[in-house]
Amino acid sequence: MTSGTMTDPAPRPLDFAVLGPVRAWRGGARLDLGPIRQQALLAALLLRPDLTVSRRELLDGVWGAEPPGSGSKIVPVYVHRLRRCLGTPGEDSHETLIAREHGGYRFVSRGTAVDVIRLGEFADEAAAARRSGDLAATVSACLRALGLFQGEPLAGLPGPFAQAERLRLEERRLTLLQEKAECQFRLGRSADVVGELHALIAKHPHSEPLAALLMRALYGSGRQADALTVYSQLRGRLVEDLGVEPGEQLRRVHQAVLRGDDAALGLVRRDETGGGERTRVPSARRVPDELPADVGDLVGRREELALLTGGGGPAVTVAAVDGVAGAGKTALAVRAARALCHGYPDGCLFVDLHGHSGRRDAVPPEHALRRLLRAIGAGHASDDLDELVAFWRSATAGLRLLLVLDDASGADQVRPLLPAGAGSRVLVTSRRRLAGLDADRRISLGPLTRQAAEALLTRVVGAERAGREPAAVRDLVDLCDRLPLALCIAGGRIQSRPAWTIDHLVRRMADDERRLAELTAEDRSVEAAFRLSYARLPAAERRAFRALGMAPAGQTGHRALAATLGWAAHRAEQALENLVDASLVQQPSVHQYRLNGLLALFARRVAAEESQIPGRGGLVAVGGTPASL
Repeated sequence: MTSGTMTDPAPRPLDFAVLGPVRAWRGGARLDLGPIRQQALLAALLLRPDLTVSRRELLDGVWGAEPPGSGSKIVPVYVHRLRRCLGTPGEDSHETLIAREHGGYRFVSRGTAVDVIRLGEFADEAAAARRSGDLAATVSACLRALGLFQGEPLAGLPGPFAQAERLRLEERRLTLLQEKAECQFRLGRSADVVGELHALIAKHPHSEPLAALLMRALYGSGRQADALTVYSQLRGRLVEDLGVEPGEQLRRVHQAVLRGDDAALGLVRRDETGGGERTRVPSARRVPDELPADVGDLVGRREELALLTGGGGPAVTVAAVDGVAGAGKTALAVRAARALCHGYPDGCLFVDLHGHSGRRDAVPPEHALRRLLRAIGAGHASDDLDELVAFWRSATAGLRLLLVLDDASGADQVRPLLPAGAGSRVLVTSRRRLAGLDADRRISLGPLTRQAAEALLTRVVGAERAGREPAAVRDLVDLCDRLPLALCIAGGRIQSRPAWTIDHLVRRMADDERRLAELTAEDRSVEAAFRLSYARLPAAERRAFRALGMAPAGQTGHRALAATLGWAAHRAEQALENLVDASLVQQPSVHQYRLNGLLALFARRVAAEESQIPGRGGLVAVGGTPASL
């Protein structure tokens, strides 16, 4: 079925499903996606939304070791057919869902819904509910996530990419099933999960976590002998098939079943009189610690870390960390929180506000407040923001909390979340300078020092390889603008390519046209991070950003920009100041504005893209240099 007629007033929304056979609907009408290889190519783009995938990657991912005789020339043919199937035949990202750019293609996720994105959202809800101790809500969220699966993910699709994604999604389904079963068991509903766990064991005969869950569920259902049989059978399979004995966790479950130790098994039993539940599990209040893992050493940023961890006082302390995408704001905030957490006996909370996420909208304050209230064991069902804020302040008045609010979109998203407890501390990160937030200290992260940047790159690629090419290390650091994200991506690429020298990557990145493309690794991309910031700018600021990118050395004053754009001087100055607040432009002195290397490359790229859209922009001159606006 086609996607609509020429008389449609506006494109109808597109829905995609990959958690089963690949399917698509426009406005509820099922679309014919064509042959199986064509569907596999769609999946290879769909599961990497808003990232450019090269023709070679698509060819290798869909055809693997047996490419067609025409090689990568087959890819544009399939893309053209898919565009027709989806009813978006154009090539530009403003016209189509599959945009052509930089030798590859990008799935434009705007205006679409994909079931795997909803799966991630439901899984996040389940994880948040579990951290807060709300087992029933965890089960409910897991059930919603599992309900999205309609059979084997990417069913029937050929190619290495589909196979790898199939395994990943099946693993995620198994994790959700285990989480649901664990919570049902702890709710005293052991019998509800026995059948499902038996079926999973048949598919995963060597899984010790599944066997442990099944043993506990059988024991909780009064079937101690059956629980012991599960252990005996699994041990036999492990010894015979793999030559190993069961691990320590499974052996502990086995011993607890033998002893009839309800508490060790985390068992909740229904009261035989119908008066509720009884359990031997301790009921002491759990102090939440939601901080992400602190991985590796924080390279550089010693002064900034000292500022974040110093001070404090009797009132609530707020510190704001801003900086360009990829500057390491989250890593700094988490390291500071880990250093401070011992001083906050009532808990350490972490909320990702998704202010600049490509896969989901910014978290509304109402949603964040309900999540925070669950975390401290004070759930509240209201949808009214004022009521939630009042309840949050009341609930935290007697608590000393450490709260990390990561990736805020603006001060209005943060203010309702501030706790009321004396001595509490809040660390906020954002790409924007949150001038509207009352903060005790502000830290703007710029590039690393050269010494710190070289140390970070050396840590990633290894001291031995870096020591062999000190000049190349210095050059690569410069090409990455000493930006931690860029350095980590570049270092990771070298680390995963033993045959490459550091100088080989330097030579690849020396080409301005391909430098941003080289700084991409799976779902990490410097360009994608910049695009998220750029996309959130008002039209006037986007225009000023593009014009600044075309200025000589990426630097100009507000009056020169005003003359270029035909604006009043105060309007140009306001747009540039807003770009400074968005951490996209630097201000070396009053009325002077500058773009660093990678951002300047990105600005020129979006200017070139804009000039190719019919009816948009035009050629003007910034200091004599043509600039497409």
